[in-house]
Amino acid sequence: MRRLFAVALSVLIAACSSAPPTLKPLPTLDSVPTVSPTTVAAPATATPLPTVAPLPTATPSPDSVLCPLSGLPVSKSVLATRRPLMVQIGNSGPERPQFGLAQADLIFETLSEGGITRFSAMYLCQDAQDIADVRSARLINLQLIPIFDAILAHVGASAAVLDLIERDIRIRDSRLDYFRNNPGFTLQPERRRPPFDVFTNTQALWDAARSRNVPMPGNPVPEIKTSSNVPLNGINVRAVTIHHHSSYWVRWKWDDEASVWTRHISSDVNAAGDVPHLDAATTRVLTAKNAIIIRAQHKQTDIIEDTLGSRSQNVEITGASGDAIFLRDGQMFKGKWKRDKLNEWFTFTLADGKPYELRPGNTYVHFYDLESLFSPIDVVAR
Repeated sequence: MRRLFAVALSVLIAACSSAPPTLKPLPTLDSVPTVSPTTVAAPATATPLPTVAPLPTATPSPDSVLCPLSGLPVSKSVLATRRPLMVQIGNSGPERPQFGLAQADLIFETLSEGGITRFSAMYLCQDAQDIADVRSARLINLQLIPIFDAILAHVGASAAVLDLIERDIRIRDSRLDYFRNNPGFTLQPERRRPPFDVFTNTQALWDAARSRNVPMPGNPVPEIKTSSNVPLNGINVRAVTIHHHSSYWVRWKWDDEASVWTRHISSDVNAAGDVPHLDAATTRVLTAKNAIIIRAQHKQTDIIEDTLGSRSQNVEITGASGDAIFLRDGQMFKGKWKRDKLNEWFTFTLADGKPYELRPGNTYVHFYDLESLFSPIDVVAR
């Protein structure tokens, strides 16, 4: 093991800082003590949490099957006409709040460059009327697309990444690129200022793919194992904070009444701020049934991604393994991840070696740098 997976105990807001902290030996997950809820002070700058709307209940139909990405019921006849979509969505300040994240079955969040992250949002079993802001492809797409045989929707990419895409016929022949005048996209400058004004929706992308004779469906989609049964030996937690960068973090807070994780992020103005991450269409806070934190090696490449000279990150998640943290049902679980081949989904196991199964519903997957210089994951126990 390259290094023990460190988990630090932190008061919910005071733990966040805009400057990289001095690294100290961190306790293991097994040694995380319980913090009394009364000791957690509410931040002075906290924004009142928007109401969490009840999630719609999926009603099985006569031809109902379970969605391979979420474990929720979906029509078999609908799946027979679709292929997974992977849409690149930006996550800089001007791009928030985004459209369409609430309808994604599965979302990957990856450190991009310049201290920001980018979403690779997967759509298959839900429809999204608006998806924005659609942005450029990154190296992570080359590792994720083959798992699902997905259609990649994006707005260009750096020359080096485009060259790699062109070499991979699985991606090249089924991608939709706004910069190549592919159908399925619209410019909406009245809603977002350029270059954040590229919109799409799931139906437009599936129709555009058919117009380009992309086979529907594609190869079988791997089934992500789900179960309503909660695993044993979890730690009850109120919040878990993931420090992707010194100036950007994500905090998942457990909402016991709604039985979901609510998503919060650092403020663009004050990195210590606690801001609910909203959905642009509904102005409601984004939620998840599951969050997975994959600790993986990130290596800086020679690929230049912007005019500031920022370099692309390559996340080593193929032919690799490592530590993981799983969040579901208000609990945190220590475990492992492994992925041997490019077209395989991850294998997740708990600390005792038993397979880990997600709760049915949507999932966020965070790729967290194994060699991060910034404060690692913070936990507030219940």
